[in-house]
Amino acid sequence: MRHLALLALALALSGSLLAADPDPTAGPPEKASPSTPGWGFWPNYPKDWVRTFEGQLGRTRKGDIGVVFLGDSITQSWGNGGKALWDEHFAPLKAVNYGIGGDSTRQVLWRIEHGLLDGITPQLAVVAIGTNNLYGDHNAGTDAEIAAGIKAVVAAVRAKSPKAKVLVVGMLPRQNAYFCGRIAAINALTAGVDDGAAVRFIDPGAAFLEAPGTVKADLYQKDQVHLTTAGYQVLATAIQPLVASLAK
Repeated sequence: MRHLALLALALALSGSLLAADPDPTAGPPEKASPSTPGWGFWPNYPKDWVRTFEGQLGRTRKGDIGVVFLGDSITQSWGNGGKALWDEHFAPLKAVNYGIGGDSTRQVLWRIEHGLLDGITPQLAVVAIGTNNLYGDHNAGTDAEIAAGIKAVVAAVRAKSPKAKVLVVGMLPRQNAYFCGRIAAINALTAGVDDGAAVRFIDPGAAFLEAPGTVKADLYQKDQVHLTTAGYQVLATAIQPLVASLAK
């Protein structure tokens, strides 16, 4: 009955769970728009997404957090291929890594709704999400819907942490011309979230392209989605100055 203990913990943290909430270890949420919260589910490891989230809730409870990174596996892997860069640039800012592999906008919204940011006062939230909304599954959406989902994440962060600034990192190019084209369109739709003050947007994508629709192979792993250490170096170079400025 571990999931019941998790639900009790999340309830204690956020007060947002209802007794009728579905069991997030039983299966994925129903298909809905990228702006609709929905838990994560790994079919081969049905309890592990929840356990990962539980660990993040535990870190939130400890407090003393200056910067929150919210995202998917690309964010999560700052702790792997990007670890040395994380330790150099972001750890001194009291940053925490709240990336979870496979997450879309829906899962980040669900995590925020269920206590991820409760009780903390970060100076900055770095949001990098959306690439997992590009598949034809229960998290999918049109380009406009995905951009709206990213903006919904920004709104959720601002509602929970009104004093925090938000840096939205544009989705990175990937794989082929189809995905690169969609990502460019989504980033263009998302860029308007930048108000020049509390919410900023940065698109580092040009540094990852060899040519239109073709990524630089050395910056990516074989799947041309996830980054190599060289890719994290390029990403860190792009975002670090703005992160440091906004986290003051």
